[in-house]
Order: sequence, then C-alpha cells, then structure tokens
Amino acid sequence: MRHEKIHHFPYCLPELHTLLQAQDLLPQEFSVSLGGGLTLPYVDGNRNDFFNKNGNRAGYNLTTEGRYYFMPNFALGLQYDYLRIAHSPDKMHLHYIHPNITYRYLWSNGNQGVFLSFGIGYMNYEERTYQRNTKKGFLFNRGYCGLSIGMGYEFYISKKISGVFRADILTADWFANPDARLYNPDDYDDGIDHSWFKNNITFFNIGFAIQFGR
Repeated sequence: MRHEKIHHFPYCLPELHTLLQAQDLLPQEFSVSLGGGLTLPYVDGNRNDFFNKNGNRAGYNLTTEGRYYFMPNFALGLQYDYLRIAHSPDKMHLHYIHPNITYRYLWSNGNQGVFLSFGIGYMNYEERTYQRNTKKGFLFNRGYCGLSIGMGYEFYISKKISGVFRADILTADWFANPDARLYNPDDYDDGIDHSWFKNNITFFNIGFAIQFGR
C-alpha cells in the first residue's frame, strides 16, 4: 500500500487569515499624512480688505498631520495647514498650526475607517491688497486663536500607505460681546452688531491626503 507524506503547516487556516489581515490594517501606532485640496472662505470683511474687494472666492490648501495612537480608537496629533487665495494682484494666505485629538472608527476588516478630530492652536492671517491701477498696497497681518473640526474617510492602499478623503473647518476670532447685550437700547442703532458671539474668519477645506504609518 502506498503511503503519502503529509506536510504540517505552521499555521492553520484561521491563523493564516488573521496574519494576512493584520498586514492590511490602517496605521495603529503612528502616522504622518501629506495632502491638499480646495479651500472655500466665509469671511466677514472690512472696508478695503481682500474679501470685501474680491468676494469670497475659492483658493487652495496644503496640509500635513502627524498622529500617535495612545488607544485603539484615539490619537493625539499635530497638524499644519496653509491656505492661499489670490485675485491678481491681491492675495491672502493663512498659516494654522494646532494640536488635535482624533477619534477613529475602523471597519471589522481593519482596512477602512472614518474619523473625527478637534483642534485648537495658532492661526496667522495675512493679506495684501492694492489700489486700482497703482502699486500702492495695504498689508494686514494678525494672529488669532483658531479652532478646527476635521472629518474624513481612510482606506488601505498598500503596506504602510493609505489614502484619506477629508474635510476641515477652520475658524477664528470668536469673542464675547463686551457690552453683554443683544440689542441697542431705545431703538438707537449705533452700527455695531451686538451679537453675543462674532465669527469673522471661517474656511472650509476639502481635499485628499496620502498617509504613511504602521
């Protein structure tokens, strides 16, 4: 009678499936991402400033972010955003750097997920506008305490690389009304918006990023 030699594999099929699946996971320890996209402003302009002169036109944004996952679904990170909008010869740009905290939910297979992040940091806004048909320009520069909310969808591309579709809201110049009232007394209009809070700068960013990590 002929006997065939049986080879014993070091992994049974369920263990092998788990091992292959683990290689396809999105970053679990740390990650760095680079990306960019479209920025859409909503700015309460002042007389002669960029947006009052040129309208809320679209521009572009560049972003980079680093994350460290201290829990399976939570990460601490640092993010930098650069925004630029121009209408020749006028231009504005914005730098925003901030720490953030991110919650991420992964699908059961581990190669897709969605996230939500919150950040607060330093926002530097600068614009230069010119009088029509002259080379005389106006420069405005100001630093703000900025707030941000980010959300997005992550998906596996290859080992240690994933793609990210993301949307971010950057906003600044929230402050309480020092007069602490919502109306003008005795029907007197002093030309001031007496809202409890004012929001003078908001940008909506939509884009794509490449993420590296493990």
